[in-house]
Amino acid sequence: MKLLLDTHLVLWAGGEPDRLSSAARALLEDPQNELLFSSASLCEIAIKHGLG
Repeated sequence: MKLLLDTHLVLWAGGEPDRLSSAARALLEDPQNELLFSSASLCEIAIKHGLG
């Protein structure tokens, strides 16, 4: 299954995985799933980082 991750999920999966539900972690860890994210998420992360 293809999973499109939003910005919060990308940040939490990479830096604070305990914030994810066990169901979300299971989906992310399943090698059958293809994890995708939008380039807009990278822009949003850059903007938020720049704002502090």
